[in-house]
Formats: sequence, structure tokens, C-alpha cells
Amino acid sequence: MGGRSLLIALVLAALVGGAAAAPPEEAIVALEKYTTEKGRTLATTFAPELRHIYKRVYHCRPWLDVRKGGLGFTRAVGRPGDDRYLNIWAWVDQEITPEFAGLGSPARRASAMFSRHGVDLLRQLAADARIFANPAVHGYSVILEWIKPDGRVGNEEVAETLGVFADKATVQAFLARQISAQEFVEKATIVAFDGKDRLGQLPLEVWEDNFATTFRLKNYEPEDKSAGC
Repeated sequence: MGGRSLLIALVLAALVGGAAAAPPEEAIVALEKYTTEKGRTLATTFAPELRHIYKRVYHCRPWLDVRKGGLGFTRAVGRPGDDRYLNIWAWVDQEITPEFAGLGSPARRASAMFSRHGVDLLRQLAADARIFANPAVHGYSVILEWIKPDGRVGNEEVAETLGVFADKATVQAFLARQISAQEFVEKATIVAFDGKDRLGQLPLEVWEDNFATTFRLKNYEPEDKSAGC
């Protein structure tokens, strides 16, 4: 099985967790869930950093919910070796506006979601210099999930899911504008689902979107001022 298929398996495993937001003790992957010493060591070493990442997303990006088991040092299930990605899996809480529904295709919606939320989350993950410098961390991964426009089936709503995985050097170069968005997309592994049905390779685009750093919810103030929003 190739690396791309194994990364798909990682996303599929994550989908089992359900749709509810998780508190930090559930959102951060529990130590007993790690199956290798490398994973356990990373989780133990960087436990405070993981809680800080969770706190910043929870307080500073209230439109994102970190999912159960959605933050930690994950790897592709069954992959030879033990490459570890600092991963965050988030549910995007948003209204389905006519503008979003009008994007018309899974690729355009995934591109909009990654441009608005995924790049910002990559920046949150890559901001910690200690984690970046640790050779046991292979890269970063972001999984986004959102309600599909017109995706209601009976009493259930179908979600669309995008996963983007890239090594540390590629993420760093992209965030520092040393490589283009297109180069980043070409180097990254990208997986997408319509519900639980895997989509083919999406022609993902990435564009400038300053929503995360400029948008403010009306009458919202972070409860924890130490998050540094």
C-alpha cells in the first residue's frame, strides 16, 4: 500500500470520532493511544505545547472546533517506519451562505476552506520552534470538515472533508513565501471525502485570505486572555 493510501486511511480512521467539539483532555490524543515509543515520547515531551495550541485555536478561532483525538502526533496507519505529523483536525462551524454554496464543486469549496482556515492552522502548528526543531517530527497535517451545501440526507447532514499533509521544510518554505502556493500543493499529499466516499485528486488552489486574523465575532471576548489572541 502506498503512502498516499495510508494517509487516506488515517483520515478515514479520524472520521469515526463523530461531530461534537471536544474539550482539551479529549481533543489531545491520549498517551495510551500511541502505539510506538516515538509517538509517546513526542506526546509527553510536548504536552504543554499541545495544550497551548488547543487553547489558541479554542479561544482565538471560535468558529473552529478541535475534534476528539484531533490534536497530536499522528502517523499513517500501517505505514513502514514511524513518520509523525503534528496533526490538527477541526470542524468548521459556519452557516451555508449562498456565496459558499455557489462555489459549485468540491474542489472550489475545499480550496476556499483551506485558504481561509487550513493555512492559518498550519501557521499555528509550525509556530513552535521546539516542535519544528525536533527531528522526530516529520511534518504537519491539517484535516478540515464542514457541512456540505445541500447535503442533508433525512435527518443527517453530509460533511465534506479535506486533509493536507506536508513535511516540515515544505510547510516552512510555504509560510515564509519561499515557494509558491502551487509548489506547496504539488509537494503536499491531499485527500478529500464527500461523506465517507473518497474523492479523486482535487485540483486544490490556495489564495490569500486574511479572515482568521481580521474577523471578530460580535460581542465575543476570549475567556482566557493568556491565549494571546
